[in-house]
Amino acid sequence: CVGCVWVLGDIKKSNLFSVIIDTTTDISNKEQFTFLMRYVHEQGNIEERLVALVTAPDSTGCGLFEVFCNITEKYGIDWKKRLCAQAYDGAASMQGKYSGLKTFIQNENPNALYVWCSAHLLNLVIVDTCDCCIVTKVFFGDIRALVEFMRARKRTASFIEWQQQLYPNQRKRHLKRFSNTRWTSHDRVIVVVYEKYAALLKALNSIASANDSDGDTSSTAKSLILRISSFNFVFTMIFMRQIFSITTPVSNYLQSKSIDFIQAIRLVDKKKND
Repeated sequence: CVGCVWVLGDIKKSNLFSVIIDTTTDISNKEQFTFLMRYVHEQGNIEERLVALVTAPDSTGCGLFEVFCNITEKYGIDWKKRLCAQAYDGAASMQGKYSGLKTFIQNENPNALYVWCSAHLLNLVIVDTCDCCIVTKVFFGDIRALVEFMRARKRTASFIEWQQQLYPNQRKRHLKRFSNTRWTSHDRVIVVVYEKYAALLKALNSIASANDSDGDTSSTAKSLILRISSFNFVFTMIFMRQIFSITTPVSNYLQSKSIDFIQAIRLVDKKKND
């Protein structure tokens, strides 16, 4: 298309460029390879453009490198001389020292500096910190069990109904599943539990005592009431809410187009002072 030709023309005019690559599994369990390029426009503006989105038949470092070569060859991109940086997440197939995509590229172009995603690094710090403490591991296990239990339509309806009664003028919230690889999603769940805690307890009590609830449903609801009413759960919820109030804005900022690392540090300091 005309737009693609225009973008590729700008990329070729720039002396240097970097690539941002990520992979994700689609609904058919096929690995999708996303190829973006970042370059300086002739007017001095930094541009970031999606160049290709293709299926990767092999998700190993070697297989991803083959897809990378196919894309650059197809569009006539001289990466061996002009590629100055490459940015991925921390997956072994991407940043592996011996057989990762970045290593295959650096074997051909040693100047292609590898930059690990700062937001992903922050995510790993949070994951490792939470995993080293039994209290937080139990807390997030309880949160996961709560979310899975409340996903049923009738239970969600009960939760919404109690929100309407207790918080008539506030926005109604749902409990959504969270991802272990994106810890900002944990923040969203904790915010809902924290802000709608009384409605959640009322809903669980209603479910436990409902005439149409079977034995397993009533037992699980009673068990969840005891778990989320415990001191450890409430204390950890408040504590993690404070932690995520700092890390989530920083994570979002580290993924923004106008990223400024000095500004990110200032943002952390401001949140700490607040």
